[in-house]
Amino acid sequence: MKVLSLLQVLVVLWLIRKLLRLARSATVAAVVLLAWPVTLIAALSLCAAWLRGWPPARLYRAAAWSLPMTVVYLAGAALRFRSWEAVALAPVRDWQHASVLAWHGRVLAAVLVTVPVAVPAGLAAGGAVWAWRIWAIHAGLAGRSAFAPAAFDARQWRRQAATARAALAAPGLVPLSTTAGTVPVGPVIRATGTRWAPVLAVPAGMFARHMVIVGSSGSGKTNLMIRLWAGWYACALAAARRGRPRPLLAALDCKGGPDARAKADRTRKVLRGAGAG
Repeated sequence: MKVLSLLQVLVVLWLIRKLLRLARSATVAAVVLLAWPVTLIAALSLCAAWLRGWPPARLYRAAAWSLPMTVVYLAGAALRFRSWEAVALAPVRDWQHASVLAWHGRVLAAVLVTVPVAVPAGLAAGGAVWAWRIWAIHAGLAGRSAFAPAAFDARQWRRQAATARAALAAPGLVPLSTTAGTVPVGPVIRATGTRWAPVLAVPAGMFARHMVIVGSSGSGKTNLMIRLWAGWYACALAAARRGRPRPLLAALDCKGGPDARAKADRTRKVLRGAGAG
């Protein structure tokens, strides 16, 4: 009897655990369905981040940039209703109206009604889900095999590199120098141990310190070095116009070789384009 009672208790506990999981899943599903505009934007942003190799920070920034649209929407609601309660309930009324439109097949109109609130919330939710997915993969909590973290990392690296190459081809994204006294190096593929930014910009004052460029043959080390020289010279020349000493750049090519003269000629042309005499 005691053994039977113990088995009954274990079965009851197992059923309670299963029911709690089912209730939790049902609650999550209900929230996802009820907040369908936010869910739609979050799903689209999550797919874009996965396919393009974007970090969660990019989605968070997009959500922040879209917040002025929400502010204008709330300001318009305040001018229209003249009541804080009505303004607070304005998104709920729009959601109800959009749900009716979607039920009648007017999906595009329904999405447009909810855009001012759904876009920032959806982008932020997509960023949060993407950050959790990355953490779960690296922590070993997700994936079909023990090699899932390595495969995920390699796949995302290829997508991030392709996105950076596409950004580099965009005109005007990476100028030689900026008015803030920094030298844009190029699009960022991945940031480790620091905050992610679309473009790596090095302060001109940092060029007084030692610098090492590491890369395989043909990866672009020389082109990067020439670009850094030209960017630093452009920043220093701009500072000279404000009363600082005129910059002097001396470059020594200790490698030599048959292509040294061609590299020197290219360096001379780039520096002259940056304003060097």
